[in-house]
Amino acid sequence: MFKSILPALAGLALLAMTSGSHAQDMLELKLATGEVDINPTANSILKLAARLGFYEKHGLKVEIVELDGTPQSVAALTSGAVDIADIGIDAAIRLSVDNGIKLKGLTSGGFGAAFMIAAKSDIKTLADLAGRSYAIADNGSLDHNLTLAVLRGSGIAEDAPNFVAIGAPAARVQALAAGQVDATTVSYGTYLSIADQPGISVLMSANDFAETAPGLSKFVAALDTTVAEKPEALKRFVAALIDISRTFDANPEQWVDAVAAARDDLKREDLERTVKTIAGRWCVNGCFNPDELGKAVAFVYANPEFKDFAQVAVTDITDGSFVQAALDAAGTDSDPGLDKR
Repeated sequence: MFKSILPALAGLALLAMTSGSHAQDMLELKLATGEVDINPTANSILKLAARLGFYEKHGLKVEIVELDGTPQSVAALTSGAVDIADIGIDAAIRLSVDNGIKLKGLTSGGFGAAFMIAAKSDIKTLADLAGRSYAIADNGSLDHNLTLAVLRGSGIAEDAPNFVAIGAPAARVQALAAGQVDATTVSYGTYLSIADQPGISVLMSANDFAETAPGLSKFVAALDTTVAEKPEALKRFVAALIDISRTFDANPEQWVDAVAAARDDLKREDLERTVKTIAGRWCVNGCFNPDELGKAVAFVYANPEFKDFAQVAVTDITDGSFVQAALDAAGTDSDPGLDKR
């Protein structure tokens, strides 16, 4: 019972922090996401916070720009079309080292890889993927890069499958269900929409996939210029995400209700199963633990593509002050699960 009260008290603290001082000044941000739908993962908070009024509660109006894949989110951020973007940590390192772009990760939408591999039932092992078509969002997208890491870790050549850029997770699973591709990497929740399709099965479970990936693979980032120009708006953004994360952690049925309202193509019973897999992955403390960020950066540099890249420190591409400000105001959740801050 004590644990159930804590998130509610934290939410009241966050509300108190915002309601008085922000009543007269609604600030604005533009956020790019690499998904055109609300994907049933912990990362869904980025969009659900807008639908459920959490951004407004914290004195913020967030315009969400839905794009098809991580590379497009990166392009939107670097061009200045948006203020913040949900991008891969590997992309942030590339931008910093290859392009000299100064940016900072501020917080994350969820902890732990949410992916799994679904394939035609005649594909029994990862080795069987050789020569088969494999749907990804785009070259360099997060699902693509993590799939390559899984292949490397299993001793499978990265070019063994024939990767096909199709786009959003829902499009990828429907292509698999229609027999247009042989395999794909998607979230557990997305897979459930075709789980009963004959001839389709799970090649690698979400738990096994997570063993090959870091706890953090993405963060919400802003250019250094935006950090300098819009610190108050960014502070409110991070506070809103921690607020909604604690709400869903304490009341998972609210997440089910919200996603069901946004995605009428998904069955409620599937979402109820999905939310159990998300338990403990909500970023109730901002998901910006320095140790976990360090593991994420080390994971990127373990990729042979990065062997000649100059080393960046975690502090070169992150700014934990916004998460810390939110925790100073609301307190640290005493039972953070996998969010190890």
